[in-house]
Parts: sequence; C-alpha cells; structure tokens
Amino acid sequence: MMEGTHADDEQKSLLQTSLNCQRQINKNLDDIDFDSIMEGYLDLEMVEFELHDVLIASISEVMMKSISKGIMIVDDLAPNLSIETFYGDSLRLQQVLATFLLVSINATLSGGRHGLAATLTKDSLGEIIQLGYFELRITHSGGGIAQELLSQMFGEVAKVSEDGISLFITRKLVRLINGDVQYLREAGRSTSIITIELAIYDKARE
Repeated sequence: MMEGTHADDEQKSLLQTSLNCQRQINKNLDDIDFDSIMEGYLDLEMVEFELHDVLIASISEVMMKSISKGIMIVDDLAPNLSIETFYGDSLRLQQVLATFLLVSINATLSGGRHGLAATLTKDSLGEIIQLGYFELRITHSGGGIAQELLSQMFGEVAKVSEDGISLFITRKLVRLINGDVQYLREAGRSTSIITIELAIYDKARE
C-alpha cells in the first residue's frame, strides 16, 4: 500500500530497506528444512540487485541490538559499491551479512565500537560481464567471538549450541554463494572477513 503512495526519497529508501528485511524473513521460513543447506543443493536465485541496498538492510536488522548495547557502527564502504549492478542471490547474501553482524555485536561489550569496511575488485569476463570480488570486514573491539563458537562454525566439534548452529549454517550459505569466511584476532580487536564472488553487468556497454 505504501509503495503506491507519493513518498520522498528518504521515505522510499526506508520502505525499500523494510521490504528487503521482510523478504529475507520469508526466505528463512522457506528454508526450514536445513538438510538442503547442509548437503549443498540449495536452489539459489539469480536476480539483479544493488549491493548497497543489501548492506543497508543487513545493518538495519541489527541496529536495535547495537543501540541497546550502546555500540556505534561506523562504515567505510567503497564508492563503487553504490554504482554497480550485481546478479546473484541477494536475500542469501543479506542473511549472511546480518548473521555475522549480529554475532559480532553479541560478542562486543556494551559501549564498544563496530567498523564495517567493504571493497570491490573486478575481473573482466567479456565486454559487458565482469566478475566482482566483494569483501566485507567486520571489526569489533574486545576479545571477540568465543573460540568454542568459532570451532562450531567450522564444524570442528560434534556438540553445538544455538549460536554455533547459526554460524555453521551461515558459513555453509557463504560457500554456496561462492564465498568464504575468515576470523582474525588482533590486539584489542577481532575481524570477520567475508568474501563473495558476484557477477556484474555493465549496462553502460550495452
């Protein structure tokens, strides 16, 4: 109903973010059978999307949690992320990014700081098709995610917790959408590094 009304640019942006979050919730409900994810035969969508919209929707999903803990989220997104047209499963990507953001916020002490740095590099596959390498670094202060949870994410232990299952399934999704995840610990901070391969269509060369 709201889509059919006259809205300004800011209202349209908020509405689009809300719709993206709702679509992801519906997609998660459709994936109630996790066997397909675990076995690696999940059907993936190939749709056109703006990566910047996915990032904003992912951040909005964890904003209430970060506010309740007094955690500041500071982003440093490469300028070319907002001008490229991508193809892939945007809802799966949004789910992956939101999960890692939430886990990182849960592992950060109240009053801490979260940094998001996203970059994009490209390889040409033809005149108008390119392969994009998207990297998102989620850096947070403190000791970071517990080693036990990280071991569960990588499937290194038999007994897993609820958060461990979430991380394990999310990493499976990352692999299904042509990506991988790393976790680094440094003095006073920790970083989740999510890398994803995405197709880019250069409309300017049509």
